[in-house]
Order: sequence, then C-alpha cells, then structure tokens
Amino acid sequence: MSISKDRFQAVCRAVKHIRQIEKEMEINYDSLKKIRSELIELTNEKSLFPMAHFPLTDTGESAVYRLSEDDDHRYALYGSVGAAGKMVSPHNHTTWAVIVGVYGDELNRFFERTDDHSRPDQAVLVETGSFVVTHGNGVVFMPDDIHSISTDDSESTFHLHMYGMALDHLHNRLVFDQNTKSVTTMPIRNDIQVPLG
Repeated sequence: MSISKDRFQAVCRAVKHIRQIEKEMEINYDSLKKIRSELIELTNEKSLFPMAHFPLTDTGESAVYRLSEDDDHRYALYGSVGAAGKMVSPHNHTTWAVIVGVYGDELNRFFERTDDHSRPDQAVLVETGSFVVTHGNGVVFMPDDIHSISTDDSESTFHLHMYGMALDHLHNRLVFDQNTKSVTTMPIRNDIQVPLG
C-alpha cells in the first residue's frame, strides 16, 4: 500500500476517534487534551508524513495542506509547513484548535486581552506564557484563546493543525498588532493545498 493510502486510513481513524471525543465530552480543555493525544498518536509514525509530500510554495513560503475535512467543513485537519523564520502575529481562531509537532520546533506564545473591548480597532495584549511544539507534544486552544507562532529552525518545519471548523470558513478571526495595539479581521486562508503524494 502507498504512503498516501496509509496516511489517509490513519487520518480517518484519528478523526473518527476525535468526533467521538467531542460527542461524549463536548469541547472543553479536557476534551481538547484527549484530541491532542489522538493527534500525537497519529504522528508517531513519521513515515506517513514525508516532507516531499508537503513542500513549501514555489516561492519558498510557508504552506498549508488539507488532510481531512467533513462535508459540513468541521473537523478540519491540516499539515502546516513552516519556512525558516516563519512568524504569525497573535491571533484567535473562533473555533477550537489543536496543534501537534511532527518535524522541527514551533514556538507558541500565549496572550490574554486586557482592554475593555470598547474600541473595535484597538486591543491590549499581555503575554502569559509560551510553549515549544515539537514531535510528541502539542497545544490546545478554545475559540477565544490568543497565540502567536514563530520558528527559528534553519529548515522547514511540519506540524498538524486541527480545527473545529475549516480555515476557509472562519470569517471573524482577529489578528493583533502589539506595536500599534490594533486589531483587525484576519484574512480568510484561500491557498490551502493537497499533499503531493
């Protein structure tokens, strides 16, 4: 059997278990940690995720690959390839999210919003902690949680990102600029690809 078929079957099993977790526990930090464990187990066989199947873009930029998504756009699983020096400003998701490592390190910084939300274009964030996602671990987020991402690896990184709703259906995500204390709506991701293999 080919790597792509093996990966497809493994992803289907993991997503089936994840649907069951949500059905039994609903979504909270405890259930998200169980979902994280399912995804970590999926990454135990790294051979399912050869980097050749998940290249950077033609211009050497980071890329996102869709691995699974239900017909109603829920339970969306992606392979996220980070170019060296990848940085994503603080943002929320408006849905639950779980990130686990496969190749390389991804620094996640966590933030809380401390302003009174009285100005829609302004926000004040305070950093509350950080965690390095690498193979064998991961982080979980409820819809309003805020984090940033950066990588210092000299080579591409690869991690699994799973969301309660597909990225191209999240229309109200917020992205924060700490320098200007401004907040804007995050652009919809419309460049999601499929693995090459």
